[in-house]
Amino acid sequence: MLFQLLTGAALAAAAPAVAQTGGTAHLYAYRISRREAFERGYRDHLRWHAAHRDKLAWYAWYIVSGSRAGAFVDGTFGTTPEGLARRPDPDGDGANFKATAGPFVTPLGDEGWELVRQASRAADLEARRPDRFINVYMIEPKDAASFDPAKEAKRQRAGAWYRGTPASSVRYLLILPAGSATKPPALDPGLRVRTVRAETWRYVPRLARIPREQ
Repeated sequence: MLFQLLTGAALAAAAPAVAQTGGTAHLYAYRISRREAFERGYRDHLRWHAAHRDKLAWYAWYIVSGSRAGAFVDGTFGTTPEGLARRPDPDGDGANFKATAGPFVTPLGDEGWELVRQASRAADLEARRPDRFINVYMIEPKDAASFDPAKEAKRQRAGAWYRGTPASSVRYLLILPAGSATKPPALDPGLRVRTVRAETWRYVPRLARIPREQ
């Protein structure tokens, strides 16, 4: 079943479900030492974003399966590299996070991705419509020449592909809606990929901030 989802990931360019114009995602991951204290600090940090009228949408998840289970991920989707760089006071943003939530976290990752728009039917994060659970795969093709045609062979109703930015060590990120927090199944070996990471993330709306689009 998952092989069918993967091989059917590409879609006609006329049908992407994307409300925002940007196609850049940036994700940050952390280990949490004291969850209650972290959440209090992180909510203080979100108030900093509100006070500075940040228009970017910031999502939040806890990882519930995979090697990083228990970790926290936050990030923004649907922007551009310029939009991320021009967010209100980036230096102040980092300093406020360090003061409020930083004492309770250990950084695990800082990853940039670009939406493969022509291969993604459902880009709900860009459209500010997050699912309760998502399955997230970091994928490295063993044979890129055969992988791309397989990925583009059929249409798919859900799922979004992202390509790693030049600084990324992995080529693709695949996000699929999930019905529960169960661990995602292994990828079909016929697709000839190396699964660098397979995780399920649970969305945490109390730690997210999605301002109204202007």
